[in-house]
Amino acid sequence: MNFTLRVNVGEHCQYDCGYCRPGLVRAPTGASQRVQPAEYARLALLFAPLGVTKVRFTGGEPLLRPDFREVVAAFHQALPDATLALTTNGQRLDALLDDLPPGLGAVTVHVDSLQADRYRRLMGEGDVSAVLASVQRAKALGLATKLNVVVQRGLNDDELPDFLAWSRRTGLEVRFIELMNTGSASGFTRAHFFAGAEVVARLGATRLGRKHAADPACLFRAADGTVFGLIASDTAPFCEDCARLRLSADGRLRGCLYEPAGAPLGALLRAGWSDAMLSGLVKRAVSEKRSHHPSLALPRGRFSMADLGG
Repeated sequence: MNFTLRVNVGEHCQYDCGYCRPGLVRAPTGASQRVQPAEYARLALLFAPLGVTKVRFTGGEPLLRPDFREVVAAFHQALPDATLALTTNGQRLDALLDDLPPGLGAVTVHVDSLQADRYRRLMGEGDVSAVLASVQRAKALGLATKLNVVVQRGLNDDELPDFLAWSRRTGLEVRFIELMNTGSASGFTRAHFFAGAEVVARLGATRLGRKHAADPACLFRAADGTVFGLIASDTAPFCEDCARLRLSADGRLRGCLYEPAGAPLGALLRAGWSDAMLSGLVKRAVSEKRSHHPSLALPRGRFSMADLGG
């Protein structure tokens, strides 16, 4: 089985999205506790024999990290054949495109509204026009590029056709995402939850299926012919096909977003564990990977998406 490793390089973000930042359940990892590039270089090698074929850098906002380029370089050197991808809010994307880190080949940008005023209201201070221009520039430079939209009832669900129109104009795939009840912003999630099935009905779409079984997004074709992705993790979980591993900013490895503890690789590395000892722990954690989805009666802690990486 091939895996995608999602690496949260830091929980900090400039934005204040209602389903994320207000619900932080612990202080962000301090700079001295974050995994450093040289430590990532050691940890990345542990995943090489396990079939990790893709690494996605997440946050928070990854591009707030001043040594982001060095972090990417560490993984590129350790896993030269892996696809390296970035999920970002796009505010600093244009500067990154001027000097791309080696190996970075894909970017997904999070935009919850195409309307300037609403964008600022839902996400925070920023220029959505500039962000969208950066997205199109990323595509022009040859990066595999997508746009993520968290659908929120009464806040942006009326823009579904507008996002499809933007997708048609630009040739870029848009992916609509259900709100996830992580326990940190439950009131917001209850008030604004919009099910994936409602997205499909609203757009008169037909299911095409996933490109690959482990893909989080299922593809649909809207009534106008536009193809879009839908990630309905709450109402249509795909746990049996999940191939994602998560590494938190302080180096804790989890096999499931909802897993409460995980293996503290970063702390053990700093405590002097050898690569052989760490490798054994990683192999065990991967072999014991299982779902902790809210639909299952398993212990679960509260967290925000910024805590564990969106």
